[in-house]
Amino acid sequence: MHPQCAIPGAALDVFATEPLPADHPLWRHENVIVTPHCSSVYDGWDLKSVAMFAQNLTRYRNGEALSNIVDPDRGY
Repeated sequence: MHPQCAIPGAALDVFATEPLPADHPLWRHENVIVTPHCSSVYDGWDLKSVAMFAQNLTRYRNGEALSNIVDPDRGY
């Protein structure tokens, strides 16, 4: 790939097969973030997401365990 066309990193959320198989090459790239695809959008999801983020930020700052951690054993 031409250096001017290279993408320095990516955050990817949607894949043809979900969860993304453990042996997929994207897992081996240090500059790729794979996030769980969530199709459960509902009325008020955005406010709940902000509240969960704020709660985890407070937990992080207080040295407490975070909630809603990704479970690699489940594949997402």
